[in-house]
Amino acid sequence: MAEEQPVLFERRDDHIAIIRFNRPDKRNAMNEGTRRAITDAWLRFKDDSDLWVGILTGVGDISFSAGNDLREIYQGLPDDPWVPPVRDANTIGMATMRGLGIRKPVIAAVNGYCLGAAFAIALACDIRICSPNATFGCTEVRYSHMAGGGQATRLATMLPMGPAMELVLTGDSIDAETALRWGVVNRVVPQEQLLDAAIDLAHRMTKVSPVLLYETKEFMYQALGQTLEAGLHLEGLYYERIRRSPDYDEGTRSFAERRAPQFSGQADRNA
Repeated sequence: MAEEQPVLFERRDDHIAIIRFNRPDKRNAMNEGTRRAITDAWLRFKDDSDLWVGILTGVGDISFSAGNDLREIYQGLPDDPWVPPVRDANTIGMATMRGLGIRKPVIAAVNGYCLGAAFAIALACDIRICSPNATFGCTEVRYSHMAGGGQATRLATMLPMGPAMELVLTGDSIDAETALRWGVVNRVVPQEQLLDAAIDLAHRMTKVSPVLLYETKEFMYQALGQTLEAGLHLEGLYYERIRRSPDYDEGTRSFAERRAPQFSGQADRNA
């Protein structure tokens, strides 16, 4: 019997893609096939101009993903001719969207265990919501693996240094309420409502121009660590890009004409 696809990709008609880890019998733990499949899913999402917002979740109600399969890492991978889509990149890095140029917003709907490399992927998403049974942790540090894939880097920018250090130096896990209190997630939603809540959030994004979505997301990350003056200057450049797009005029016109806007998604990247 053929092995099931480790990642499922659902292309919806409302500009939303739903990507699911699909190894529920392994708590959706990631092997090399999973990491390659999630990279393929990111690129498929990126390259489809009719998909504006992505949602990442796990199959089942126990685990988003328990992280990398350390047994596979211990055993080593057989040589094969696979070529990564980003030169000199490893699959963990690409699974966290490094080097892939994903300018579209991505929501992580965390439905249970979110550990190690899976925590890295969730942190690489732009917004996180979770179910009450969600558990987050840099658990690989217990086995002398650094909290990599961006975990240490992103946690140091998201949290006060004390809580960030506690997570990346102990491998301790935090529950959903602690993640909410620390700002790791935006909200906690009952398990049976989690995906619907993520879709509702995505729908609220797809009501605005995709040009605004992509340019504003890019600006927000570019502005991190900038001085106030540098950030304001950069904001002006991105505002001008958005202003020069047909969607800017369409949005203004639709308001004046009291109708729903019809956005084209065309942008002037030279602005």
